[in-house]
Amino acid sequence: MADDPVSRYLRSAFPKNLNLSDGTTVTLRPLIPQDRAEVGEFFERVPHDDRAFLKEDLLNRYEVEVWLDEIDIDRETVIVALAGNRIVGTAVLGRQRHGWSRHVGEIRIVGDPAFRRRGLGHLLADVIMDLAQKIGLEKLLAQMVSDRPEPIRVF
Repeated sequence: MADDPVSRYLRSAFPKNLNLSDGTTVTLRPLIPQDRAEVGEFFERVPHDDRAFLKEDLLNRYEVEVWLDEIDIDRETVIVALAGNRIVGTAVLGRQRHGWSRHVGEIRIVGDPAFRRRGLGHLLADVIMDLAQKIGLEKLLAQMVSDRPEPIRVF
């Protein structure tokens, strides 16, 4: 990991062990190269409609590999939530490093259907919003399915 402000923060803040509302412990940490296979398996468990706002077709394993290969740590930070060794959620903070919108971040949170309604989305949102604040972002955007009240409540 590099020695920039984001990397220093990630090293100091993670991993974090937190409890969901039902007492299940999840570990939050940055995505690492060894997560490749598990990331693909995670997105296979996510329903099609929930992937509608993602930038990539993450059901296609090739697209998962391309996305993982193209993650630019200066523009995208990926946090994963693990229950044991299984990824059960992801939070992505995308940002521009230059230009008029460098103060704006974009949040994308995806949870495993088996872990919903247990506070996982709130934990991921809190962590990613804390990161956004630490790196000086002033505005955050989040896209979500409008007919589901749970994601709307998170924000």
